[in-house]
Amino acid sequence: MRNLVNKEIETVRTAGQVGSSLQANVRLTAPADDHALLASLGDDLRFALIVSAVELLAGDELSVQVVPSSATKCERCWHYRDDVGTDAAHPTLCGRCTSNLFGAGEPRTVA
Repeated sequence: MRNLVNKEIETVRTAGQVGSSLQANVRLTAPADDHALLASLGDDLRFALIVSAVELLAGDELSVQVVPSSATKCERCWHYRDDVGTDAAHPTLCGRCTSNLFGAGEPRTVA
């Protein structure tokens, strides 16, 4: 799966729409067996694919769509997230990094 996603990211990168894989959001459609395996990773799927966001859909065949993220880049983790700057004390960090540095930390179950 990761090789397939990377191939599509490279196509978008060649077109000049993203610079790195973390700048990409992925919509991944997978048949039932693959979908179940990927869904078992939960939110950690984005870490396994090294992208900022993944939308996992069930479908009849495997397909990948890559779009550039419209979110802001966190200066610590480099993920593109909508919650960058929501903590006024740390305007260049995402909520995940703020929690990891100054709070209880993020719950990670797989990756």
